[in-house]
Amino acid sequence: MLLPILIAVIVLALMVLVLEKNIKSRMAFYAFCGSLLLALSIAGYGYYTSTTNSYEELDESAIRHITAQQLAFGEWYTNYKKKLDAIDYCWVSYHRIMKDFQNEDISLREAYNRLTQLESNVVSLHNEIYQMTPPISLDDANYDLTSSILKKTKAYSDGQLKTIRATKMMADPEKMPTEQHDVQMGYLKDAMLVNSPDMLFTAGEINSLRKNLTIPEVN
Repeated sequence: MLLPILIAVIVLALMVLVLEKNIKSRMAFYAFCGSLLLALSIAGYGYYTSTTNSYEELDESAIRHITAQQLAFGEWYTNYKKKLDAIDYCWVSYHRIMKDFQNEDISLREAYNRLTQLESNVVSLHNEIYQMTPPISLDDANYDLTSSILKKTKAYSDGQLKTIRATKMMADPEKMPTEQHDVQMGYLKDAMLVNSPDMLFTAGEINSLRKNLTIPEVN
């Protein structure tokens, strides 16, 4: 942008020097320079206006695009958050069963029955999560980030279901090899520790999506 302006200034300066030497009438010389400056001013203003309008149109287009991306992801994330809350609720219920049995507030049979019901609930939730897909209207980058969130969540759901199922099988009163409560609890804890999923970390993807879906300030 600066180079064409610099060249134009140099050419204009040389032209003025040449004309000053060849035009004998000072009045004609000043009139010519005034006309030239006026023409350049009009041309410059026209260029600035067209450029500004182009930038404004580009900004409006970008804002419309980001807004559409926000709506697409927002609708998906609302549904996803409900599933995530349900996962957390199931996990809290699982640990409550384990704690109640450890404190001998419930029998092994009751723990088994509650784990069986919880497993049924988690299976339904697990299937719902596996039916989720990222919005196809998202840009490639946002689509990939959403896919990553979903992949991690599915893996976490897999681990949760595996843990509850393994603990339920271990809590089956018909198959429990001992009547000692502490030993029974040890079996259930082993099933939990061996199968529990890693923590679900999606903060990186969420932060990147938040950045991508934020409308930039227009200067």
